[in-house]
Amino acid sequence: MRRYRIGLLVGNKSIEYIHTIRMGVQNTLEEAGHVLVAISDLIPFHSRENAISYFRVAFEVAARLDLDAIIVPAGIIASYLTDDHVSLGDFLGILDRNKTLVIEREIPGYRCVAKDNAAGMHECMRHLIETQGFRRIAFIGGPESSTGARQREEIFFEEMAAHGLPTPPSMIEHGEFSGECGDSIDRLIDNNRELEAIVCCCDLIAHSVYRVMGRRKLAVGQDIAVTGFDDNEISTHLNPPLSTVHITGYDLGCMAAREAIRICEGKPQEEPVLASSFIARSSCGEDARDMVDQFRALLEQDPTPIDQIADLVVDSTLSMATQVIVEDFSSVMREFVLKVQAAYQQHVAKGSTDDQLFSSQDLNLMLNQPYRDRISLDGFQSAAIALLKALVEESHKETAGWVIEQISNLHLGIARMLNADVQETKLSMRQREWTAFHIADDAMRESNDPRAAYQLILKDLQDLGIRQADLYLLPEPVSFIGVRSFALSDTLLPKGHLSKGRIRIAEEEAPIPLQELLDVVIPPLGGPTVYTVGGIMAGDELMGVVAIDAGTLDNDGQLIAFLNLGIALKHMQMIASERESNEMLSRSNLLLERQSHYDEMTGVLNRRGFMSKLSRIMNLHQGHTGALFYFDLDGLKTINDTFGHKYGDEAIRQTTRVLSACLPPDAILGRIGGDEFIAFAPLEDEQAVRLLGHSVDAGMATFNATHSYPFDLSASYGSVFLTIGPDSFADINKTMVEADERLYEMKKTHGSRRAR
Repeated sequence: MRRYRIGLLVGNKSIEYIHTIRMGVQNTLEEAGHVLVAISDLIPFHSRENAISYFRVAFEVAARLDLDAIIVPAGIIASYLTDDHVSLGDFLGILDRNKTLVIEREIPGYRCVAKDNAAGMHECMRHLIETQGFRRIAFIGGPESSTGARQREEIFFEEMAAHGLPTPPSMIEHGEFSGECGDSIDRLIDNNRELEAIVCCCDLIAHSVYRVMGRRKLAVGQDIAVTGFDDNEISTHLNPPLSTVHITGYDLGCMAAREAIRICEGKPQEEPVLASSFIARSSCGEDARDMVDQFRALLEQDPTPIDQIADLVVDSTLSMATQVIVEDFSSVMREFVLKVQAAYQQHVAKGSTDDQLFSSQDLNLMLNQPYRDRISLDGFQSAAIALLKALVEESHKETAGWVIEQISNLHLGIARMLNADVQETKLSMRQREWTAFHIADDAMRESNDPRAAYQLILKDLQDLGIRQADLYLLPEPVSFIGVRSFALSDTLLPKGHLSKGRIRIAEEEAPIPLQELLDVVIPPLGGPTVYTVGGIMAGDELMGVVAIDAGTLDNDGQLIAFLNLGIALKHMQMIASERESNEMLSRSNLLLERQSHYDEMTGVLNRRGFMSKLSRIMNLHQGHTGALFYFDLDGLKTINDTFGHKYGDEAIRQTTRVLSACLPPDAILGRIGGDEFIAFAPLEDEQAVRLLGHSVDAGMATFNATHSYPFDLSASYGSVFLTIGPDSFADINKTMVEADERLYEMKKTHGSRRAR
């Protein structure tokens, strides 16, 4: 079977709805044995600044890759287009029409998978008005640029008018699909004291309504009913569960992937529309005991349908998983249901209350499997509690105490797992952000040796968890911000490759056609099933293209890594240009940075540079010991007055060389004034401090004996030995004052400098 390579534009977004589309595409392709190539646009988070330019890069790259089909989420992209002169059609025209599948809306002339927002929205409004009897219903819409948001709003007005209900302006607000609309929700509630229900354009907006109502001590489903749209993962695990229109991004992604495969196979379309339907839950006042009743009805059957009970638990717990993962987890949940049932029956038979059904160890063994990142612990907890409650029959009310104890154990175990998840996520995020930021820093340190810089860049990507990465540059950077079109080169220059734990830097820069990039990156058999391909951008220039396996780094991590990669390569390009043009160097930020950290005369650190480097050393070497030295060149004024400033400057430079030679390799040295130097050296004890001072004296004596300058060198110094602690750098000014005082004590014992 041929292994198709199917692209998904804006495949790097972290917004939940977009992410669920990607997961649907990814899981469906993986099950069918094909590969997802997510095309990165690199628009930072929710920013819309320069979105058109970023999209143009993504579409141009996608058009040049040898993809078998490409999926374009039209609604998402259109919501970013604020320029009246640029339309979605302008971008679609860049792609091969015969390979393109447009999703979310219908575009004439293209194969499309559209969403039927209307059916579910009509059901939602009729449920609120006809079933629940609400009359004062408000609406929070989405961005005006979204066709889906406008359609949902139109149906709201249509149903309200059909039922003769008023829609004053005070009952209409708008927000973002990200849910960032707290002020609008507050305004809506403040201006409508008799409000009965709030209809939200998406689940994330509804989630914000929950937060605002909680802050205002209002009960969802009791004081005000709330509905959402999409039925994403969050909706069933809110408290109370959210009533919403079911038309998930995940289902859309699954359908899109199936249709993309049909494009590759040359088959006609089968699924043109994703239908929607309304799901009534407790946020509209419905009874929240539905799951308990479902479990009880199944438990009353003879024989007990264990598989159906397990399926209910799976549906509540597992989301966005492949069939293999579902089958594996279903098997685990079947054993779990049997265990719960057996423990309950044993308790009824023996009447014992000391059996602990949910230990933290048991929960970790059961839930920390390869599918752990697809599990909702809240969902599992709700299903498990419902199952326990369903076990309590009227004839066994004495078992209620045992059930309560097991529920308490479950709450404790899940709370521990959730806390561990939060801590692990925070730690992982910080570590990955730190590593991603080092991509630029490491490349800058080795900018004079491009091969070493590329080696460090790929090593940083490997440290981020990326297993495969291919780095390419364009022959010449291309400006892309603020231009209507640009010419993207047909060739790429390979720079480095990471695969199977090995890094290989290109020996020769033989160009490869951009169209053949995927042939190089994706093996015919095996290898990762998900890749991200994106332009490497810095400022207003497109520097090159990078392809990584996307299975181990989250979307935000990819964005940070790609942006830092752009900074690194831009910097390397500037250094390369510096060798050819001093004019470029004068405009280089790198030169400005160096000038602000290094002393121009001696080349060692200046005060600012020394303090910056000392801060890093002290942060990284807590608990280690070392010494801070103050050095003062003796008799500089005499040298200047006797021989002139030319010799005075030379005395300062030669003092720098002597100090540099005498200090340990891991020491740092700075010039902080005309004849004043400061150094920090990692040393084990006070004896090592004294020995270093003697070494400096000996170095000065050796210089005087072997050089023919008309002056001798000598330097006074003061030192402070310290153990580096959390407050050492904060107290560094006190330490410097102490070292300076000791310097002047020595200064008094030195005679004035003698001329030769």
